[in-house]
Amino acid sequence: MNTLIVPCAGKSNRFPNMKPKWMLTHPDGELMIEKAIKGINTDVFDRIIITIVEPHNKEYEAGLILSQVFKNNKKIEICLLDDFTSSASETVYLTLTKMKVEGAFAVKDADNYVNVNLPANLENSIACYDLHKHTEVSNIPGKSFIIVNEQNIIEDIIEKRVVSNFICLGLYSFNNVEIFKKGYKELLDKNISGEIYISHVISYLLSTKKYIFTAIYAEGYEDWGTLIEWNEVQKNYRTYFVDVDGILLKNCGKYGSKNWSNNEEIIPENIEQIRKLQEKGGQIIITTSRSEEYRKDLEKILLTNGIKPYSILMGLNHSARVVINDFAPTNPYPSAIAITLPRNNLIKEYL
Repeated sequence: MNTLIVPCAGKSNRFPNMKPKWMLTHPDGELMIEKAIKGINTDVFDRIIITIVEPHNKEYEAGLILSQVFKNNKKIEICLLDDFTSSASETVYLTLTKMKVEGAFAVKDADNYVNVNLPANLENSIACYDLHKHTEVSNIPGKSFIIVNEQNIIEDIIEKRVVSNFICLGLYSFNNVEIFKKGYKELLDKNISGEIYISHVISYLLSTKKYIFTAIYAEGYEDWGTLIEWNEVQKNYRTYFVDVDGILLKNCGKYGSKNWSNNEEIIPENIEQIRKLQEKGGQIIITTSRSEEYRKDLEKILLTNGIKPYSILMGLNHSARVVINDFAPTNPYPSAIAITLPRNNLIKEYL
């Protein structure tokens, strides 16, 4: 039997004045916990256990919300602990015991997305990312690093110190429950000061020379471990209301020799900027005073130039456009931004 454990029993101190970070809404509408599980092939697991704590259950209805989010997933189980734990490794240990987990299992962080395929027969392994191939990773000094030999065997895993080009992605698997329990208890008996990470447990197991862990390489990774990284994701997924005439196309009106019926003269630099925003996850909504009869012509121009808008709002008033939005710690100020360009000018200096 294979089991996936997603520990969510921490206080989320890095996200002050908010609900638990795993309950935050990703810009695409899914909760962080949904996104965290989505990247891996969960079909290899017989059980998926999400471990939460009673304080979060009482204040934020954590258990109820999870039951609503995963109502169609029969593999999901909720492990409710009485109080916060001191570390993810303690959360895992208590979950293994309370939920009577047997066989092989994996542990997945709740605050990142990892695109990786795990084998049906889980072995001792760590999911990692090669920084030589993937240069988009932020907060590199805050990551844990893996030393891998030429046989793809992990020699050690070290927290917060750059010792290789391979970072740990917070996804670990063990071919037997007892391996983790043994390592955690022995490490706990050594009275090590500070938080005991899962990486510390694995590093200890490796030091005994009794166990072998291998590296599994992920194809995609998005990290939300700190508020800075989470806000950066929100920034990438902003919704942009983009005017047509004078922004994407050289300005013209309904009448004249150049008009809405025949003008296809784009502003290439602005088209390219919008394309880049779209590729990062930005949601593009086209706004225009052009009436509905010009929709098909406009759609053709946009698609030809690589812009696939979420929506096109036709027939708007030829006047100022005002966006009204609320702000809060989860959608920080300013939650609405206005950019007013001189007609037919470039937008890159303003974004």
